[in-house]
Amino acid sequence: AGARLLSLAGAASRYDGIHYDLLVRTLFDGAPEELDVTLFRPDDARALEQAKLVAAEARRNRTFTDTASFTLRCLVCQRGLKGQAEAVEHAQATGHANFSEYR
Repeated sequence: AGARLLSLAGAASRYDGIHYDLLVRTLFDGAPEELDVTLFRPDDARALEQAKLVAAEARRNRTFTDTASFTLRCLVCQRGLKGQAEAVEHAQATGHANFSEYR
């Protein structure tokens, strides 16, 4: 049984900002997704080690979002922003809450 990342079904198409991938444990090769385990006990050392391996692979492959320095655009007023802190500040000042990452 391994750990792998799956996108939340349909979430990316409904959400313009950042979404988080779901960490799942497949019970056996070829198992249907509905059998994937998605909840883990806080003391599950095996799940923690597998999660660390998945995170290390994402860092190695640079398949993660650096929320401190990524670039965002407010989809309400089109203002360019850098990092989560600026996005939060903009949202608090304007009430805008629809952002998209761009490169």
